[in-house]
Amino acid sequence: ALTGCDDAVVANFAHALDVLRQVGTLQDVVLPDRPYEAAARIILAGEAASAFEDFVDSGTLGELTAPEDRYTAYARHAVLAKDYLRAVRVRAVIGREADRLLATVDALVAPGRALLAPRVDQEFRSALRGTGPDVLGALGNLAGLPAVAVPNGFGPGRLPTSLQFVGRAGAENTILAAARAYQSLTDWHRRHPPVD
Repeated sequence: ALTGCDDAVVANFAHALDVLRQVGTLQDVVLPDRPYEAAARIILAGEAASAFEDFVDSGTLGELTAPEDRYTAYARHAVLAKDYLRAVRVRAVIGREADRLLATVDALVAPGRALLAPRVDQEFRSALRGTGPDVLGALGNLAGLPAVAVPNGFGPGRLPTSLQFVGRAGAENTILAAARAYQSLTDWHRRHPPVD
C-alpha cells in the first residue's frame, strides 16, 4: 500500500511498474511487520547526538537560523541507552530478514518520495514536513542497503516524482542495471520542469 502518497506519486508509480514489466518479472513482496522507522529514528538520533556533540556543547546551536534547529539537537541527547540498544538489536533482526528477502529478488521498487518534489521557491523546512511513512528508506538505513532513485514523471505544477530501487547489500550494480533498464524505456530523466 502506498500510504500517505500524493495521487500523482501513486499514478506515476503504477505507470512505472507497467514499464518495468517490459524488462522483468514483478512480484509483490510483504515486509515483515517491524518497527523500521522507529528503530532508524532512535539509532540516527543517537548517532547524531554523538557526531554533533562538540557543536551542541559549544553553544553554536543558538546561532542557527531555523528556530526548530536551535533545540532539535538537544532532543537527540534524550535518547535512552536502553532504547538505543533495543533498536540496535532490532536492526540486526531486520538486516537478516532483509537479506533473506532480497536473496529472492533483484530489487525492491517503490516511490522515491511520498510527495511531489517541492517548488524551488518553497521554504526548505516545509518540504520535509509531512512526507508520510518511509519504511523502505528506514529499512535501507538499518540494513545498509544500496538504493538509487530516478525520475518517473510529473504531477501538478509539473513537479517531479521519482522511483527508487533498493537492493541487497553489495549489489549496487544490480540496482543500477535495473534503474538503467527503466530509463532506457522512458525519457523522464531528460525532461525538466519549467523554470518560472
